[in-house]
Amino acid sequence: MNLNLIVVGLSAAPVSHSDPARLARAGFLQWCLTLEDRSDMRHAARAAIARLHCFVNDSEALAQFHGLLIQAAEPPSLPRRTGARRRLTRLQ
Repeated sequence: MNLNLIVVGLSAAPVSHSDPARLARAGFLQWCLTLEDRSDMRHAARAAIARLHCFVNDSEALAQFHGLLIQAAEPPSLPRRTGARRRLTRLQ
């Protein structure tokens, strides 16, 4: 899957103006424009941004996108054994 398909897919779904996913998509599209890419991906990203019409504040969209990137990069927390389970483990 190339980046053009991702950009088209992200810009295809209609959502409300207050939807955080819309801001995340807008942030992703803005991020795509910063890439050093010689293909037509930049043109597709610009067209998708024009279709979204949601930029109240570009930095808000970018902040939402970067927040999602940080969440995706964090490993899931492992469950900790506490209380009765811990004591049962020690007894066995």
